[in-house]
Amino acid sequence: MAKYRIDSIANLARQLSFTPVDPRAAQLNAAELLLHELAPDRAYPLDFIIYRITGYRPKLSSLDGDLLTGFALQHDLGLLIEQVSETLDVQTQTIAEPVLAIDDVTEKFNCTSKTIQRWRRRGLPARRFVFPDGKRRVGFLLSSVDRFLAAHQDQLTTGRANFSQVDDTERDRILRRARRLATQGDCCEQEITRRLGRAMQRSPLTILHTIRKHDAEHPDAAVFPIAPPPLTDEQRAKILKGHKRGLTLGRLARRVHRSRATVYRAIFDERVDRLGKRKIRFIDDPLYHDADAGHLIDDIVQQQELPLEPKPEDARVPRDLPPYLRELYREPLLTPARERALFLKFNFHKYQFVSARRKLEPQFARRRDLDILESHLRHATATKNQILRANLRLVVSVARKHLRPGLNLMELISEGNLTLMRAVEGFDIHKGNRFSTYATLALMKGFARSVPLMLASHKGSTDAAILSEVADPRHQLAAERHIDRDQVRQLLTHLDERERRVLLAHYGLENAESVPATYEQVGAALGLSKQRVRQIEQTALAKLRTAAIQ
Repeated sequence: MAKYRIDSIANLARQLSFTPVDPRAAQLNAAELLLHELAPDRAYPLDFIIYRITGYRPKLSSLDGDLLTGFALQHDLGLLIEQVSETLDVQTQTIAEPVLAIDDVTEKFNCTSKTIQRWRRRGLPARRFVFPDGKRRVGFLLSSVDRFLAAHQDQLTTGRANFSQVDDTERDRILRRARRLATQGDCCEQEITRRLGRAMQRSPLTILHTIRKHDAEHPDAAVFPIAPPPLTDEQRAKILKGHKRGLTLGRLARRVHRSRATVYRAIFDERVDRLGKRKIRFIDDPLYHDADAGHLIDDIVQQQELPLEPKPEDARVPRDLPPYLRELYREPLLTPARERALFLKFNFHKYQFVSARRKLEPQFARRRDLDILESHLRHATATKNQILRANLRLVVSVARKHLRPGLNLMELISEGNLTLMRAVEGFDIHKGNRFSTYATLALMKGFARSVPLMLASHKGSTDAAILSEVADPRHQLAAERHIDRDQVRQLLTHLDERERRVLLAHYGLENAESVPATYEQVGAALGLSKQRVRQIEQTALAKLRTAAIQ
C-alpha cells in the first residue's frame, strides 16, 4: 500500500478509523469535498485541514502550525479516503448514487486505467466498496467523477480527446501516417504511437489499440509487422555509452543500423527516466506559492547587507590546509538574513523542480520541458554550493577536534563535507536556529561514528581485522553508539542541568532506546510551556556552538 507523505495526515487517518460509524462517514464525505477544493500549487495550514474534516479546531494557530503543500495533501487525502472507507464496509447497493468501478470509468470515458491513476494523483477521490459479487474493490462516486472532470477541464485537454470514439476518417489518417512512419521514417512500434499521439492529441495507447485492431482484422495490410523492431537492451546500452563519449547522432545511428530519430528517442527516454528517478526533498514556504515568488526571492537574495564583523579566529587560516582549501576558507561568513535568503532560494528551486516534474507527461515531453527541469536543478546546486563554501571553516574546525594519531586531516574534512551536504538538505529555516548550530551537531554525530571506523581501518592490527570480520553487525553498532553517547555527554558538560535535560529529551540522546520528544512532551515532563522549552533549547544550542569552535 502507498505510504503517507505527511505524518500528521497519517495520524489523522488512524484516529478517524476509531471514530463511530456515522461520524466517520460524515468525516469521509468532508475529506472528499476538501480534496476537490485543494489546489496543488498552494499551501494549507494543518489546523485548517483538521477542522474541515473533523469540525474540531486544534489548539494551534495557523502561524505556528505546519504548512502543507497542496500536491502532497492531494496524495495523502486520497490515501486517507481510501483507507478510512475500507473500515466502513459500505455495499454499493446501499448507496443512493451510482458507484463506478475502474472498468466502468474507462468504458464510460474511453480512457485507460493508467489515465484513471493519473486522475487520482490529481485529486480524484477513490473509495473502497463491497460490490455485488462480494469483493471489496476501488470505486468512484459518479458525482465525484463529474465534479473532478468539470474542475480540471483545462488540465485534461489531452485526456478529453480520449472520450470520443475514433471514427472512420480519423482511423484512416492514423493508419496512413503510421504506415509512412514505419516505411519511410524507420520508426518502431513505440515511436509510431508516441509521435501520432502527440500529433493527433490522442493517448499513445489509443493509437496503439487502433493500429493493433486493424492489424488483427487485416493481416495482409498490417502496419506493425513492417515496422523495424524496437531497440534491444544491448543496442540501447551502446547508444547511451556512445552518447556519453560525445559521438554524434549520425555515427550512433550507423553503429546500431537504426534511424537518427530512433537514436535520439533512446537518449531522450534515458534523460526522462533519469530526471524521473531523482529524489528531491524540499522545505516548503508560503512565499513559494505567490505568483511572483521567483522575483521576490531574487530581490531578497540580492539585498546588500553589512557583513558580520570578523573575529580574530575567523580570519586565521590553519597552516596544514592545502592552497585550494585556504582560498575557500576565506569565504565570508553568512549573516542571518543572507543565510535565510540562500536557503529560501535553494528550496524554492527544488520546489519548482518537483512541481514541474509532477505536471510532466513522459509520452508528451519535449526537450524544452527537460531543459526547464535541469535548469531548476542547476540553480539549486549553485545555491547549495554557496552555502557549503561559506560553512567550510566549520567542517575544518570540528574535524580538527576529532583528529587522532594515525588519521589524516583531509580524510576527516572529506567525511565532514559529506555530512555538511546532507545537513544543507535537511535544514529548516522556519525552526529559528542558525545553520551553523544544526550543522555542528550533525558533524559531531557524524565524526563520532566515522572516526572509530577510520581508526580501525588505518591500524591494520589483528584486533581491527577480527572486528572487521565479525558476522553480527550489532556489536559494531553498539560500539558506535557507545562512543557517540560519550562524546555527546562530554560536550553537554558545558550546559546546566535543565538545558541538558531538554536537549537529551528533545533529540532522543538519553540512552540507546530513547526517541526524540516534541516540545510539548518535554514541557509536560519538566513542567514548562512549549515556548519556554524552545527558548531553553536555543540557549543551549548557542552554548554548544561556542564550545565546539573553541
